Amino acid sequence: MSAFHPTLISAADDLAATAPGKNDSWWFASRLHDEDGNVVWAKIHVMDTDGACHSTVALLREADGHTSSKHTVEPLHDVKLSTDRLDVQTSVLNLSGDLDELEISGATDTASIRLALRREEPVLFSGGSGVFPFFGGTTGQYALPGLTASGTVTIEGVTHQLTGRTWCDRQWLSGISEPLHFLWLGLDLGAGRSLSVWDTEQDGTSWLTALREDGSHLITSARRTGRDERWILTVPGLDARLEITPRRIDGTQGAHSNVCSVTGTFDGHEITGHGYADVVGT
Repeated sequence: MSAFHPTLISAADDLAATAPGKNDSWWFASRLHDEDGNVVWAKIHVMDTDGACHSTVALLREADGHTSSKHTVEPLHDVKLSTDRLDVQTSVLNLSGDLDELEISGATDTASIRLALRREEPVLFSGGSGVFPFFGGTTGQYALPGLTASGTVTIEGVTHQLTGRTWCDRQWLSGISEPLHFLWLGLDLGAGRSLSVWDTEQDGTSWLTALREDGSHLITSARRTGRDERWILTVPGLDARLEITPRRIDGTQGAHSNVCSVTGTFDGHEITGHGYADVVGT
């Protein structure tokens, strides 16, 4: 599925929780279509941090602007975070599976979603190795950016069939000594092209990991300009200029997430795609 290159982590082994209280994060975001062709965006995220488990489920249906989200904070002893396999259970979501096939589900007060995910593309190891310096400590991070998704969504009692693509981002933190303050982008540009972009100053100065269809990685610099309603990401090393239009899907104190449409040029060719953005420390 991909060319081998050295990494500092094992994506398969590190899918499960590292240990209780170790700032583990599992982040899933999807662009889906129902049987009528309507676009449904979804986000399911759980993070073990500060001695508690934070869970988020958020949905956005483009056709009518329906939004629904739920956030919970639960003691670690009230949730399940298995360390021998991916098995995460909280009051609002469930995650299970392995690197090639996963199942995720979540519920808000007015909606629920259940997806089966299948990996057909290589793993994206951020920084090439999967480990890099992060706010006074280190972080491990990799992505499964092009998971094939199928399942159902039930909104206000009506169930719809769904198909589409999901981005899975797996991350864990160690030794963090500074407040988190960043903008992260995960961009799915089709044809096996995916970008994981970090702006850790939120000043537009960015670095990114680009994954190609053959599994090769390129780590290069980028520049993000524009305002919150539209960003321009310029990547000289990829001959890319991408126009990113974000739309907020959820938010908590000091952080929010966006779903994004993407147009522009990549390797000198016109492209369209989609993506996601997390803004932390606002």
